[in-house]
Order: sequence, then structure tokens, then C-alpha cells
Amino acid sequence: MENSKIIYWAENQIEADLICGLMKECNIPCTQLKESLGKSLGLQFGILGQIALSVPEDRAAEAEAVILDMDVPAGN
Repeated sequence: MENSKIIYWAENQIEADLICGLMKECNIPCTQLKESLGKSLGLQFGILGQIALSVPEDRAAEAEAVILDMDVPAGN
């Protein structure tokens, strides 16, 4: 995605899918960028399993606001 900005680092594929789905519900295009070594080794967690979520640069502030508004219980 040209002129994009990483707005979130997901810890696993499920979290990445949920956050990207939320972005798409808000009509914000979202792309998952996986670390190539982790992907090739099949890692699903840890630093090599993290997935960066990227949105168009001009929608980054809106996407970050959506993430901040997510209802996440304290301590998680």
C-alpha cells in the first residue's frame, strides 16, 4: 500500500484479523504486513509472529482513533 502508515502491531493472526475487520467496517482500507521470517517458519506469536496493520496515510488519524475507542478491559 503506497503512502501507508503502520497504526497497530497485532500479537497474532486472530488479533490482526479482528482489528483489520474493524477498520474495514469503518471503511478504512487495512493491510496486514507479516514479518517474512516468522511467516516462513510458521510462527504465530512473539516478535517474529507479530503482524503490522497498515492504513492509507491520510486515514491514519481516523484509524488510530478507532483503536483508542475499542472497549478493551483494563489489564489486557
